[in-house]
Amino acid sequence: MNLLTPLRRRVNALLDHDLPPSRASRAVGLIIGALIVINVGSVILESVEPIRVGYEPILWWIEQIATVVFAAEYLLRLWSAVDRVNDRFRHPLWGRLAYASRFFSIIDLVAILPGILGVLGAGDLRVLRLMRLLRMLKLSRHSTTFSLLWSVFREEASAIGAVLFILLLTLIMSGSLMYMIEGEAQPTVFSSIPAAMWWAIETLTTVGYGDMVPVTPLGRIVGGLVSIVGIGTLALFSGILTVSFMEQLRLRRELLRRLVDADLAGGKLSVADKRLVEALSRKLGMPDAEADEIIEEETRRPPETCPVCGHRAAPREPVA
Repeated sequence: MNLLTPLRRRVNALLDHDLPPSRASRAVGLIIGALIVINVGSVILESVEPIRVGYEPILWWIEQIATVVFAAEYLLRLWSAVDRVNDRFRHPLWGRLAYASRFFSIIDLVAILPGILGVLGAGDLRVLRLMRLLRMLKLSRHSTTFSLLWSVFREEASAIGAVLFILLLTLIMSGSLMYMIEGEAQPTVFSSIPAAMWWAIETLTTVGYGDMVPVTPLGRIVGGLVSIVGIGTLALFSGILTVSFMEQLRLRRELLRRLVDADLAGGKLSVADKRLVEALSRKLGMPDAEADEIIEEETRRPPETCPVCGHRAAPREPVA
């Protein structure tokens, strides 16, 4: 065993979100999250000329500290990737390359690129500022809500794709139709199909900036119909997301109940078992209070017994 292996495993225990959280890992997460918020806030304030001129040294130091910390975090994550719970990262070379190609790893890399490019004197200032704002995406690593939303989009991908296809079809057809109807009456406004499609986007989303307005009777009729279609389609999209979101929460509560039942099959829940259940509930995006409520309900509920032999029935295996 390499002499650095114990140290590498301790580093992975601080950074691997698939492991049960500890006080140290929570502290590291809070520090990284606070630094992200401070750094993004400094980028926003830097765009204000008086603040940039008056507090330039402070803003410069915030950027340098953030770059060093984010770079160290990225390198440590890459170094300790072979000790993660996921077996696909076990190989010392290919495992680290696979880890580096993950979404969150790419976000971590993007977070340190502005500092590197700034030191090298490359890149436009506005582009670098935008890349620094992308550091806010690093917070999604520490957010269970993001994983819940990702599960919703993954499960409802076909339904969401169908709604988006309807929107795209309506957008193209209504834009083309309005170009034909309003092109002669307003040649400078509805000058092309892409320009008319911008009007269709405003109308479908019911924003209506007022920069492009149909003036012909037929154009107004078409505009009203497009508005109705847009309201219905967006409502359908919102309904799909809402129902799927609630279903994901129900499935996660059911998973937690089954895990509690499995632990109760061996007797009373120990303190360690309760901590594991609470850690899993946080990972699933559920508050600790709800986990405690589930534990209390399952503990009070009388055990299910087999109608033939009278022994306690084995709990169903939890489904991941």
